[in-house]
Amino acid sequence: MAEPTKNPVTKKWEFVFDYYFKGKRKQIRRRGFNSKREANDSLQLLQREVHDDEYIKQNNKTIAEFMNYWLENIRVLECEATSYYNNTLYLKNHIAPRIGSTKLQELSAMQCQEFVKSLHDDGFARNTIDRVCTLVKLALDKAIEYKLVKENKMRNVTLPKKTKRQITVWTVDQINQFLNFTKERRYYCVYAIALLTGMRQGEILGLRWKDIDYEKKIISVRQTLTHYGKEIKDSTKTISGERNISISEQLIIVLKEQEQRYIEFKKNTMNINDMDLVIFNLKDGSTVFPSNLTKSYMKDVERSGLPHIRFHDLRHSHATMLIQQNINVKVISERLGHSKVGVTLDVYSHVLPSMQQEVAERLDNIISIN
Repeated sequence: MAEPTKNPVTKKWEFVFDYYFKGKRKQIRRRGFNSKREANDSLQLLQREVHDDEYIKQNNKTIAEFMNYWLENIRVLECEATSYYNNTLYLKNHIAPRIGSTKLQELSAMQCQEFVKSLHDDGFARNTIDRVCTLVKLALDKAIEYKLVKENKMRNVTLPKKTKRQITVWTVDQINQFLNFTKERRYYCVYAIALLTGMRQGEILGLRWKDIDYEKKIISVRQTLTHYGKEIKDSTKTISGERNISISEQLIIVLKEQEQRYIEFKKNTMNINDMDLVIFNLKDGSTVFPSNLTKSYMKDVERSGLPHIRFHDLRHSHATMLIQQNINVKVISERLGHSKVGVTLDVYSHVLPSMQQEVAERLDNIISIN
C-alpha cells in the first residue's frame, strides 16, 4: 500500500501511487509536501479520484494550444464558415494575448474574471466580451470531456452589465450631402442602396442583377456575402432576412447606370468570373472584399466632411429617416428584415422621444377644448 516518505535530500514529503488503467500499470508521483499529513491527504484524494474515474493526469498543455486543436479539429465541424472565422479571430486577437500561455490545469477563477475585466477595460462591447467568453467556455467543456481539466473555471465569471449602444446616424440633409458628394466615387451605388433600402453590407455585396425587378420596383434579398469575403451564402442572416424591398425611382436610375457599367465591363474584360453581381470586382467580376469597401467608405466620409459613422449605421440612418417620416413600423421592420416588430422598436427607440412632442402638437391641432 502506498505511503508517503520523506526525501532525505529535500526534507520534503512525497509518494508514489500505482494503479491500473485498461489493464496497464500506471504510476502517479507527487513531491514537495511540507508534512506527512499534507502528503497523505493528497494521496487519499488521488486514490478516490482514480477509483471514481475522476483522475486528471497532469499535463503542460496551454489554453492557446488546446483551443487551436479544438478549433481545427472540432469547432470547424460544428459551425458555419463565418462563425469559424470569427472564432479564430477571437482566439488570435483576444484570448491568446491575455491567457493563451496559461496552462489549462493552472487557470483559476480569478484569472478568468481578470480576463473579462481586461476586455472591458480595453473598451470592448459587452456582446463582444460575451462571445469571447462563450468561446472559451465551449473549449473548456471539451477539455473536461477529454479529462484534461476537472472543471470549467470560465463558467462562473461575471460579465459587465448590459448597456444599450448609442446609435449614430446622419440627418436627411447629411444623407443628401453624402450621396451628392460620392456620385463619381467607386462605391456610389453601394451607398445609394444602403441609404435607400437599409440593406446590410453582406446583402448588398451578394446582390445579383437577377434579384432586381425594375418593372415591379423590387429588390429581392436572397443571398449574402460573408464579411470576410470568401463565400456567398444562399441565405440571409435570418429567415425573415429573405425579403422583397420596394425601391424608389432615384435608386432605379442609380442601378441602371451601374448595370450599364457592368455590361461594358463584361465586353472589355478577358477571363471574367461572371457571378451576376451588382457590386463587382473590377479585376475579374468576382466579389468585392468587404474590408476594401469599408476602407473606401471611411475615406469617402472623411473627404465629404461629414461626421464619421460606421457603414452599418447607413442602415440605421435609413430606418431612422423612415420613422421620422411616420412610416408604419411594421413596414420598416419588414424592409429591414427584422424577425419581429419589437426588434425594430427596441433598436430605434432613440428616435421615439423626439417624436413625442410632435404627437402633442398634432393633438392640439385636432382636439378643441372650450
